[in-house]
This record gives sequence, structure tokens and C-alpha cells, in this order.
Amino acid sequence: MQDEKDIKIRTQKFAVYVIKLCEEFKKKNVDFVLVKQLLRSGTSVGANVREGKASSTKKELIRYYEIALRSANETDYWMDIIKEGYQQINFEILETHKKELSEICKVLATIIINLKK
Repeated sequence: MQDEKDIKIRTQKFAVYVIKLCEEFKKKNVDFVLVKQLLRSGTSVGANVREGKASSTKKELIRYYEIALRSANETDYWMDIIKEGYQQINFEILETHKKELSEICKVLATIIINLKK
């Protein structure tokens, strides 16, 4: 399935972006707890996609993709909180990656729906 192969690559690239973004946030004195939450949820998306690939059942695979989707939604939340709470930081690049995150969510949702059929 093309979407499943694509999502593995996209979520890994997104995780690397989140790591770099969090490094920048640390330099700009964004609260450590917020950065840690963003780092945790943002890297969790791809980790759950990868872990799902090793599932022994379809039900288990669906469960991992659902967890990945929830982590993606949580990541979006932390990005919004940081953006609103630290208005002095230029977040133009953040919007590009929020769009990618939105697309990742759509792909994950589509995969989950297709797997449940």
C-alpha cells in the first residue's frame, strides 16, 4: 500500500524537523516543559507508525496508527500553544510544517479507515 510506505518516510522526516525545531525553541528560551512535550509527541508519531509495521495482527496495526494519529493531534496542540504564548518568535516556518502535519493526519486517518474495512 503506497500510503503506508509514504507515511513511514513522512513521519520520520517530520520527527527530524521537530527535533531541530525544539533545539531552536531552547535557544529562544521557550519553557522546557513545552519543548519537551512537543519533542515527545512529535517524535512519537513516526515511532508508532514504525512499531505498527511489526504488528502481528490487523487489529494491533490499527491501534498503532490510531496512537500515531493522536500523537499528531497532540503535536499540533503544542505547536499552537507555543505559537500563541511566544508571539515574539517568528513562526512562518512553523506554518509550513503544521501543513505537513495536517497532511500526515489525513493520511493516517485514511489508512485507519481503509484498514477497518
